[in-house]
Amino acid sequence: MKLSVTTDIDLEPKSGYVTWLDVKVSDGVRTYGSARVALVHVGEAADAAGEVWPALHGTRLEPLHDVYFAQGWYKDDYADGAGIDLLYIEHITIAEEHRGKNLDLALVRRLCDTLGSGCQLAVVAYGDALGAAHWGRLGFAISTPGRTSGLMHMKLGYRHDQVVDPTGSGDYEVVSTVDPYVP
Repeated sequence: MKLSVTTDIDLEPKSGYVTWLDVKVSDGVRTYGSARVALVHVGEAADAAGEVWPALHGTRLEPLHDVYFAQGWYKDDYADGAGIDLLYIEHITIAEEHRGKNLDLALVRRLCDTLGSGCQLAVVAYGDALGAAHWGRLGFAISTPGRTSGLMHMKLGYRHDQVVDPTGSGDYEVVSTVDPYVP
């Protein structure tokens, strides 16, 4: 399976500080899932406006500001110097027959390893404790404690578990980075 990523980027440099990406998981013939992802260009926004708020204000990404940013930059809890941008996974849809096979985890892990390589954080929303536990398997931590739903983050400057398909059957497993398994 492969990820196909499409986007529209305006040629005007100050047209926005968020790039939306449409991601499709397929084998070239059949589509197994899709995702909508945003790259928030935190460094560009901060350089242009002195802070991130203008890039997020009035958009569906506005809730990210109060959780992750203060005084124009990442809050200390999230500023590890690993990168400057933020990868936000807005939603993932997986075909019914592939649900429960961790394809969503594989998709996000691969996006973090590639498109997220210049990002400080990857962020995903969770709707309940089960969802939080699911994303926690990949290394996401709750950013909004004490809530039944909210946001989770993963610091991309650290080594995280990998998601592999050891049999080639499309059934993915989370493998610890300390395990001897080499894909």
